[in-house]
Amino acid sequence: MPDNEIILELTGIAQKLLLKLQTLAWPAGEKYCYFNANQNVVDLGISMPKNFRGLKPGVGWASRAVNTLSDRINFDGFANDKVGINDLLDDTGAFTVFGKAKSDALIAGCAFIAVLPTEDSVKLLPFTAVEATGNIDQRTGLLDSGLAVLRWYQYDPADANARGWSKVGLVPQDYAVFTKDYTAYFINQQLAWITVNPTKRPLLHVITHRQSADRPFGKSRISNTVRRIIDEVGRLKVRYEIAAEFYSTPQRYVNGLADGSVDNATLEAALGKIWTITKDEDGEKPEIGQLAQMSINQFSDQKKDLARDFCAETALTLRNLGYETANPTSAESLSAMSDDLLLEAQACQTEFGREFREIAISARMAIDKTDTVPSGLRVIEAAWKPVFQIDVASAGDAAYKLIQAMPELAGTTTLYRMLGMNVREAEELAEKSRNARPNDFMRTEAQ
Repeated sequence: MPDNEIILELTGIAQKLLLKLQTLAWPAGEKYCYFNANQNVVDLGISMPKNFRGLKPGVGWASRAVNTLSDRINFDGFANDKVGINDLLDDTGAFTVFGKAKSDALIAGCAFIAVLPTEDSVKLLPFTAVEATGNIDQRTGLLDSGLAVLRWYQYDPADANARGWSKVGLVPQDYAVFTKDYTAYFINQQLAWITVNPTKRPLLHVITHRQSADRPFGKSRISNTVRRIIDEVGRLKVRYEIAAEFYSTPQRYVNGLADGSVDNATLEAALGKIWTITKDEDGEKPEIGQLAQMSINQFSDQKKDLARDFCAETALTLRNLGYETANPTSAESLSAMSDDLLLEAQACQTEFGREFREIAISARMAIDKTDTVPSGLRVIEAAWKPVFQIDVASAGDAAYKLIQAMPELAGTTTLYRMLGMNVREAEELAEKSRNARPNDFMRTEAQ
């Protein structure tokens, strides 16, 4: 049993991180509301009738901003793997966990993955920014300490999914605290047990999107500007609903109606009913008119202007938001239209790849129960599937021309990756090519 000093230290870290989580969970939960199109539309109190105040217009642009980028970032494994780290990731289901953390990082700016040692392996668990937090070492990018909530008070997942509410505002019941020396588990908010961490690095890792010095926990794809634009679109759709009601039921008026001809101050008419208005004793009759109808075409134009602003903020195109545009003449034109999104995807690959690599290192060190990074893991590099679909015919022709200019490229992993093969297939074929160079027909053609 650890001494009282360690217990007090871990308890103190837990209290500070719980307070930090309570502070940061609210803005993170708000971004999930926008992602799920479940945010509230602010009533400006100008044109919205009382019956429309509970209306939640469906604006799925936030999910498009996240999913369009997330679908183009697909982790393919580690290159230069000589120690079987890819097999370990397969056995632990790491690729699925990485995929979940990737999407959560784009939504909230960051996500977390815990490496939990078992008897002979490790288990990887993903956590959202609503469920975990920590203190980041700006020098290494790893956490100095971290906390992940394992269970919440009065949280029923089935009921939560049915009602559409999140974990924001709930009280953590069970949670784990991760430090360089220990991993402590709290059950019912009481310290239950402590395990020694042999890796000397916290086994909770953060996955960030566009991390910076002022935003160590990254920046969300659903930025402040994105949320404001979505709010504008939400209010625009509400105004559209109001205008559509008036458009479908034109407003009429009556001039010259004698006093006392109706019981109340307002005169209402409903569809399916007929007005009967007779002449008075002098032979006069009221004049019935119709108010000019509002054009609803203006709403489509205004929404498209907001869509352009949204695309400028998120590096999307109007095609991504469902607007019809002129069809590109070729795959190259399509890629050129998404050039900004390509740069965004490549930046994410670099950032995520570095963080996935640290998780793989921690997993291997936890299994080996060592605090020294194995030499074989120092050279691994994250590999990714192509951002855009590769045309094999065009890629093959380009590869052939490159081999003519650079014969040393033939039979290399780089060449096979250019043809769209995954990293394991490319390395296997490159190894076979090295073992049977006389039979390399591409090199023969190049010569």
